[in-house]
Amino acid sequence: MLNWLRRIAAVPLLVLALICAIGAVRIFTHDLPDETFGSGIFAAILAAAACVGAYFLFRSDLLVLRGLTFAQLRDWAYANPLGQAAALYGVAAIIMVASPEYQLAPAFLAMCVFSVMSCWTAASKQRWWAHAALAVLGFCLLFLGLAGTSEALARRGFGEGAMVFLLPLQGFPILLVVSGIVRLVRGARQE
Repeated sequence: MLNWLRRIAAVPLLVLALICAIGAVRIFTHDLPDETFGSGIFAAILAAAACVGAYFLFRSDLLVLRGLTFAQLRDWAYANPLGQAAALYGVAAIIMVASPEYQLAPAFLAMCVFSVMSCWTAASKQRWWAHAALAVLGFCLLFLGLAGTSEALARRGFGEGAMVFLLPLQGFPILLVVSGIVRLVRGARQE
């Protein structure tokens, strides 16, 4: 139980670190004209402090990760909604950095793929509620991460372009409910 409390406490620190790091980069590149160089340094220090705090909360988990094989990591990325979100964020972020003019397209595609893939995975699991909760958490983290990264790469923000996120935002809950119904029907047939 204590491990989960530490993991839950580390998530807001990581989100804060991401937001501050994006803010620091935007300040240092003069993308935010009203901010001073000192504000950028403060944001960078705050991001580093949040990362250090998250590291100390995740330290015991990181020691366990040293023993993982590639096959175990691959299986986690395929079967766990948080692994799916991490893998999709990595791929989308690389594409967004390589092509900043079209930063919304990879983010939109990653959100749509996650919406379908995580609901399909949850429907096939024995403990649907746990995987549905992980899917919701993964969806929120993926959305916030991709939106923040996309906003940081856009010159003047993406403005109305963010409307493309409405499809996955509205489709994910519907797909999650459908996956629950599928799991319920499959469970009734097995009994």
